[in-house]
Amino acid sequence: MKHNLDELLDIVYRYYPRGVGVTEDGDIDVQRCIETEEHARLVAARVQASKDERWHSMLRRIGDRFPGMLMNHSLHLPGGGCDGCYSFRIDLPGSTGEPLWFKVSFLAPYYIVHSSRTIEIIKKTRELFSVEFRDVRFIVRQSPFDTRYISRPDDRQKFSTISRSYVTFELLPDEQPCVEWISRDIEATFGCERMPPDVGTVIVPDVTAGLGLPGEVRLFDCLFSNQHTWVQPSPSDVPAPGVNVEASNLTESLIAVLSVLATLYHILWTLMPELQSGSCYCVAQTDGNLRKEEVMEVLSQIRVLLEPPKTSRGIAAKRELEAATSELEALVASWDGDDGPPASMVAWASSFLARWLVDSDPEASS
Repeated sequence: MKHNLDELLDIVYRYYPRGVGVTEDGDIDVQRCIETEEHARLVAARVQASKDERWHSMLRRIGDRFPGMLMNHSLHLPGGGCDGCYSFRIDLPGSTGEPLWFKVSFLAPYYIVHSSRTIEIIKKTRELFSVEFRDVRFIVRQSPFDTRYISRPDDRQKFSTISRSYVTFELLPDEQPCVEWISRDIEATFGCERMPPDVGTVIVPDVTAGLGLPGEVRLFDCLFSNQHTWVQPSPSDVPAPGVNVEASNLTESLIAVLSVLATLYHILWTLMPELQSGSCYCVAQTDGNLRKEEVMEVLSQIRVLLEPPKTSRGIAAKRELEAATSELEALVASWDGDDGPPASMVAWASSFLARWLVDSDPEASS
């Protein structure tokens, strides 16, 4: 190879900032990444690569040699979009394999050729389930097979088969002539060589790429594309799936809890400007039990947001929301906090939701 590993890492660090882009809670701060000098350099390299006539000439030659089989996957480069490479694929007619992918890095003098495979992994279902209840998406941290929460558990959902695609560099015999012809053209056009998989799959420390966190990003992600899974996933790499449950399959006790929680969150979220602007999406989490102190905490947040409301619907419905908050505060104050929400609280919440959801539906109110 033209470069050793340290030299390849030096190339990567020119375009991907080290130690930047991870928030305190472990998420990727995309905005922080794109504000760096390294990212600006990467965008400039993409735009410049899109203007290289060698790429366009080679693509025309390959298209002439393999008519109707070529698909260009680098149309985004003029806008400085994703990838650190030129990318195209060839769909060979009659081939027993998947499409062939060719990637030519414009950050380093290397190219790769790969196809894809699919693996099926059997995983045990997680001890939680999701349910859409009264226009709120709930994640319930309980087993979807627990009859305290699910009235008719479906034992067939205890295990799931998950399909995962990943890259393979093992090409089929009927693909070899095509690969050899195109590889010769790539090498003659760009003076590059093929990067071995054992080099490209090396982890790059301290950088993010796409959705990849530090410790997950590989050389292939940085120098070529982060749109692929470069190694075969092991069962431990694949998260256990959850289960979606229909609201009609909930027990009465869980319906009672979710009715009160849905009321709380409808009031709270109506008053939150960031939710009304559509800048984020919220999911409510619960263990399926209602706790007095947690309800009081949310009511306190609502009181703050009501003085004064800052959303258009909150302003329009201020009196209704203030009255509802006061009524719920009184119901909670008279509740001892044991044995789930009292029937009076559930009945009040159900009545509020019936009115509120109709009022929020433009078709229902027209």
